[in-house]
Amino acid sequence: MKIKDRYKQLSIEGKRTIITSDVHGRPDLLKRLLDEVKFSDDDILIINGDIIDKGHDSIGALQYVATLMDKGNVHVLLGNCDKIFDELEEDFLYGYMEYRYTIVHEMLQVLGKSKEDYPSQQAMAHDLRTQFAHLHSVLKDLPLMIETESYIIVHAGVDDDYLETSEHDALNMPFFYNKGHRHEKTVVVGHFPACNFVENGVYHHNIKVHPDYKTIAIDGGNEVKTSGQLNALIIEADGQVSSTFVDDYKKALVIQSFDSGVQMPHTFTYPNYNIDVYEGDEYFTYCEQQGEGCMVKTEYIDFEKNCLKDDYTDYFHKVEMSEYVSVIKRLNGYVLIKKDGIVGFVPEEVLE
Repeated sequence: MKIKDRYKQLSIEGKRTIITSDVHGRPDLLKRLLDEVKFSDDDILIINGDIIDKGHDSIGALQYVATLMDKGNVHVLLGNCDKIFDELEEDFLYGYMEYRYTIVHEMLQVLGKSKEDYPSQQAMAHDLRTQFAHLHSVLKDLPLMIETESYIIVHAGVDDDYLETSEHDALNMPFFYNKGHRHEKTVVVGHFPACNFVENGVYHHNIKVHPDYKTIAIDGGNEVKTSGQLNALIIEADGQVSSTFVDDYKKALVIQSFDSGVQMPHTFTYPNYNIDVYEGDEYFTYCEQQGEGCMVKTEYIDFEKNCLKDDYTDYFHKVEMSEYVSVIKRLNGYVLIKKDGIVGFVPEEVLE
């Protein structure tokens, strides 16, 4: 299967178009996002793959997306996670289910069964495909790409001869944002969280527009990253582009202004977690990666493996009294927060 075998050409000229991706089993966030952008029947909505898995309600997400598709102005692309009905007999599935919550878990729960109740993986696959054929039908014929007047929209990436791109690459290509391409049209991708493409040392989940290539990365790391969000790329009827996002982190009131001054922040993201660990205390530990040093919050270090436990930034936010910020994680003496999609620390005493 190649893109040329299953793609859609779509005119969006003169229409406001909203593009999101990587909903990952969060119909609640998708509904909030559509409310945030005031989505209407006059708009076009494109969901760029990965409706399911990782979040807590993949079945609900599929059902909601199916109702949206009935409107006629909503177009959905296939993502790598959306192929799970075709992968129910694959060797990797049970191992994957040990560390990722999937729609398979949900379907088994609905049936009141576990995978151990079946004589074989093949028997489980047959039962789930039979019992949940209505869900499979939402996914099985989705296109691999949508092409508009000015955009190529694909879950993960395309080759230079984009119509010859294999299904596997269209759904799984990593790091496409930094690869570059020869296409005259702008390529919009999800799949790989935009925060992995660090710019100026700052860790954020907002949509990234590449400064040199005509590429836009829109995956906000929803249900994948500790501080992730669900993003929307908004293309106005006149072609102007903007973005917004939603998340569900609790807000905290800033009760004391804080400004750490001039910074040269460092950010480490998947898969670059290996570090050299030196001296520290209960708050911070000095570490180096490839000769570049920074102070790492001690709780983020796996001292046995000499690596980070998660994405990390040493950036400190400037905050003003009376504003609200999103709380990601409270740590010893400091709080990891998100403000305008950007992640960083503040001392715990500045928050209520």
